[in-house]
Amino acid sequence: MQSNPSNRQRVLFSNLLWFLGSLALAFLVWIVATFQSNPITQERFPDLIEVRLTPDAGMLITAPSIPSRTAMVVVRAPRSVQELLRMDEIELWADLTGLTPGEHTVDIQARLSRQPGTIVDISPSRIRLTLEESAQKQVPLRAVISSEAPAGYSRDEPVFDVSLNQVLVSGPASRVNEVIAAQAVLDLRQQRNPYEADIRLSAIDAEDASVSDVTIDPLVVHVLVNIRRRDDVREVSVRPNIQGEPPAGYVLNALSYEPQAVLVSGTPATLAALPETLTTAPIDLSEQTETFNVIVPVEIPDPSLIALSQENINVRIEISPVTTSRQFDNIPVEMMGAPPDTEVHLAPSVVSVLITGPQAQMDVLTETDIRVLLDLNGLTSGNYTLTPTVSLGQTPLPAATISVLPAEIDVEIAPITPLSTPNLRPP
Repeated sequence: MQSNPSNRQRVLFSNLLWFLGSLALAFLVWIVATFQSNPITQERFPDLIEVRLTPDAGMLITAPSIPSRTAMVVVRAPRSVQELLRMDEIELWADLTGLTPGEHTVDIQARLSRQPGTIVDISPSRIRLTLEESAQKQVPLRAVISSEAPAGYSRDEPVFDVSLNQVLVSGPASRVNEVIAAQAVLDLRQQRNPYEADIRLSAIDAEDASVSDVTIDPLVVHVLVNIRRRDDVREVSVRPNIQGEPPAGYVLNALSYEPQAVLVSGTPATLAALPETLTTAPIDLSEQTETFNVIVPVEIPDPSLIALSQENINVRIEISPVTTSRQFDNIPVEMMGAPPDTEVHLAPSVVSVLITGPQAQMDVLTETDIRVLLDLNGLTSGNYTLTPTVSLGQTPLPAATISVLPAEIDVEIAPITPLSTPNLRPP
């Protein structure tokens, strides 16, 4: 028996519908499973992204500054993409083509190289900038001597290694037009020989103020300044003329003075005959027992010579007593403020005292001048460890160092107990 063709077509069509329905259901299940395991999220990228700004040739951006040319972005993408996204995969830019000098506000555009994903928000979405025509010109070099070479030395004019003593300044036209020179600042205060160095230049205007936002080429130049000693001036060392010694028991600890050299002017022959070191007027120490300052003149042996710099020398002389040490043994420990109705036990009750001080005062110090005191005021019954103090009576030693051996005393404070009366029985 043959099947009806129309029945076979209906069965085939029915099976095809079931197949397509199953396929759609499977696809839907896959989509749901995928979204559950890797959902699409919308997150703000944690870092600022720099906005690429490229003006036409011959134009420069003068505002905003570089740190202000950034924006934040919000990215919509699967979680797996968000977790792997890098800063270099996000591109921000603004189209500056055809913009003329002046202020402009342009839209920021974005592109995400990692897929799938899109940038759904840019903050800020626009950027305001100022364009200016670029310019350049040659400006002369200028040497400014901030400090001259020491007195007694002369110098020539600085010599630069740059051709024609000019450099190229470029940048925004308004700033370049302000520049009149490129300045090199030289400090020669310590230079007694030819000076040679690489100096960084700065652009300056007619008011000698620095001009920013311009480029100098070359930025660093080599400069040479010839420095030499003058024939009619000589720098001569000076030393104080110390006479005598401090009294017995005192010692000279240190000596300092300023200036340590003077400039003397005269004929080359007279200067050549000068000694290498000049001395001051005498300074007598025979009666000096403490530190003092004194101003004394420099003695120049030839009256035809003239002191160009300071003629007087400020001298500081430090004098201190000679120190010595003495140890005093078996000094009793005295108590102050012992609580009433108590008995106090000290361990130890005698100590040694080591004193270091000026020899003159130490020589007359005796054991009777020394008191070792222990303050018990405010203490109650109990055990304590206390640090004693030392009094020197009528012999003050403000600069002395005093040590007690041992440094701590063990103290026991106990109430006084009445003696017990014996129990006597009649015979």
